[in-house]
Amino acid sequence: MNQYKEILKGDPLAFDRMYRNYHPVVYKLQKKYYLKDFDREDWLQEGRIIFHRSLEKYEEGHSVSIGNFFKSNFENHIRSLLRKQCALKRMIDTQSISLDQKIENQGEAFFDYIGIEDGDALEQMIIREKLERLPSVLSPFERTTFEEYMNGKELEEIAKDTDSREITVRSAYDRAKKKLKAIIYD
Repeated sequence: MNQYKEILKGDPLAFDRMYRNYHPVVYKLQKKYYLKDFDREDWLQEGRIIFHRSLEKYEEGHSVSIGNFFKSNFENHIRSLLRKQCALKRMIDTQSISLDQKIENQGEAFFDYIGIEDGDALEQMIIREKLERLPSVLSPFERTTFEEYMNGKELEEIAKDTDSREITVRSAYDRAKKKLKAIIYD
């Protein structure tokens, strides 16, 4: 029979007193591993959960102490959390789209999305102010090319409408994108 069953069934204060003896294990692993957005309390809470599970599963017949059993279980749990974080990071990286692709795919709708997107209101205000500078930074031909493109026209069509070569329109569009990036990331 598990000697810790009484602690698990009974007084939560007895569990807390026992768990406090194993806080150093939690702190040691906190120094060893980094979990994004985990503060000290999160580590202690995860440790508490795994300590409870360790007490439930502990068998005296094995030649391991409860401390080593908990440490092993807790470290495995932390490694699992790290794997999940890394998998999420890889998923986000594979789904990321560059600013150029967003502008080319969504056109003017991309800028509408920036204003609607949930987030920090101050950041949105700063971006809007930065975008207001764009027309003054662009040459008249770049501004015309960029506005027409944002309104849904293809570069070939803009070249015909402005009686320009397509390579000239492409260059103006590329310069406008470059200036847009410079303004946004300034």
